[in-house]
Amino acid sequence: MKNINLKSYLKSELKDSNEENNELISVINSIADATKLIAMDTRVTGLKQIRGSLEKTNIQGEQVQVLDEISNNKLVDILSKNSSCSGYASEELEDPKIFNSSARFMVVADPLDGSSNISVNMPIGTIFGIIRNTDYGKSSFIKSGRYYISAGYSLYGPSDIFIICVNNKVAEFTLDPQENDYFLSRSEIKVPEKGSIYSVNEGNFSLWDNKIKKWLLNTKNPSGTSAKNKKLRYVGSLVADAHRTLINGGIFVYPTDKNNPSGKLRLMYEANPFALIFTSAGGNAVDLEKEILDIEPENFHQRTPLILGSKSDVNNFLDHMAIGNKKIKENTEITPIFKWSSNSIINLRKNLNLSRTKFGNKIGVSRATILRWEKGIVMPNYVNKKALDNAFLSVKNDLIDNPLED
Repeated sequence: MKNINLKSYLKSELKDSNEENNELISVINSIADATKLIAMDTRVTGLKQIRGSLEKTNIQGEQVQVLDEISNNKLVDILSKNSSCSGYASEELEDPKIFNSSARFMVVADPLDGSSNISVNMPIGTIFGIIRNTDYGKSSFIKSGRYYISAGYSLYGPSDIFIICVNNKVAEFTLDPQENDYFLSRSEIKVPEKGSIYSVNEGNFSLWDNKIKKWLLNTKNPSGTSAKNKKLRYVGSLVADAHRTLINGGIFVYPTDKNNPSGKLRLMYEANPFALIFTSAGGNAVDLEKEILDIEPENFHQRTPLILGSKSDVNNFLDHMAIGNKKIKENTEITPIFKWSSNSIINLRKNLNLSRTKFGNKIGVSRATILRWEKGIVMPNYVNKKALDNAFLSVKNDLIDNPLED
């Protein structure tokens, strides 16, 4: 397999030599080039004194590691020079960077997943997704996983590998450091129908919903004479735990808990890429009730629970979640009256004669969130829309633009 490098593979898979396919190949190769540089840095973190954290936090409120910022900058630098890349959004950036608004493809990424493992030399990686540009602006990034045309990740470990999903096929490439190139090491990866491993942070057990607790107890002590106990394997790095699950089967579970009621992992640049990879490889990826790829995001940094793995194991998990879910959803769902665009939000605030700070206080969000709504960077969620409805109804006769506008 070694004579098949990444560039040759992509040209073979995307056989129609049209402009769009050529540009997609170019973007994937740019991402791969960035991961080669990141891989080099991960090998010498101790020697270059680039491990440890910076004196700042990212948009998530998490401590930024030195290598987080270096990795993000490498992706920005390389992708900004690719004329086929419209823009880039990541865990380390509050808002997307737009390079060329008319270009075909946008990239979302977690530049260095598992960076808390750097200091102890555990596996870390880069996760990415590629979205076809349709809206030509920052709001174009806010798409469900169904709009992702490709996804992949690099895993920096005993060997450095690059997983790519194109045309609903998943393949693995291993970096040859002497030739500085990725060569095919696994083709057409398929997730086993069922696995013997489960991967979850059991330290959060006391914070889970009872249904999740019951699933875990049944997984550890299955009923039936032919049932076998699954083995626990958990690294604490999504890219490492997900890769093992992709190759060996089983299930990876990162649910909601009392401290993270919306989930912990990021939908756009962690969950969606892995969801596309796993479903293309014959597995499944869900939140607590539906497929990850069907979630309509409301902002770039939206969080979600993530369960992925072998179909049989994921279905078993969903069976445990099914009890009472429908009733709970019907009792708690909020249905806003109106759709809301950036223009109608601006007009509502002006009609109320409020500053962004005071308007945010009225709606129950920060000034920064109001600004992002008005710029079309993020969209209000259901609860926010309901608050906007109530504010609108107090001035509905004066509002210039109809909130039902398309």
